[in-house]
Amino acid sequence: MEREKMERGKSELRMAIDDLCLPSSGDGEYQEQQGKVRRSSTMDLLCVSNQLLRVLDAIGPTLLVLRQDIKQNVETIQYLHARDSLKYASLTAIVIEEVEEGTSKKAHSCTRAIIWLARSVDFSIRLLERLVKNQESSLQEMVEEAYESTLKPFHGWISSAAYRMRLGQRF
Repeated sequence: MEREKMERGKSELRMAIDDLCLPSSGDGEYQEQQGKVRRSSTMDLLCVSNQLLRVLDAIGPTLLVLRQDIKQNVETIQYLHARDSLKYASLTAIVIEEVEEGTSKKAHSCTRAIIWLARSVDFSIRLLERLVKNQESSLQEMVEEAYESTLKPFHGWISSAAYRMRLGQRF
């Protein structure tokens, strides 16, 4: 049942991710100045993240911790973007401002939220790819494989231990 819900949601997520490859409306001026260099739009990341939240809602409580983390990071970025959507139309603008202010490494910075959202999307893509390619493996094995290759390198021992404990309880 959970696998079927994931199958339905993965196509929405894939379409949203594919949309990230399209030029961002807020980046045209920068693209003209920098040639082919492209900055990612804040709205693109928020759109993909919100699509991912819908997929995780469809899956159910299995990946609740991931869902909560994504939601918190989305809210952090949305708050800043809502203050001045033109100024913060690109992720690069957000990061540059926080670096200049010296706030980019603070616990609740948008820079950190952007990084963790990107990692969460990467984890989710890997998990969904494994679900499509290897239907003989258990969901626990697939989650563990995706975690090992995406999130684990960035987690300290406490987060990794909490993940292992949660993994053993949920699947």
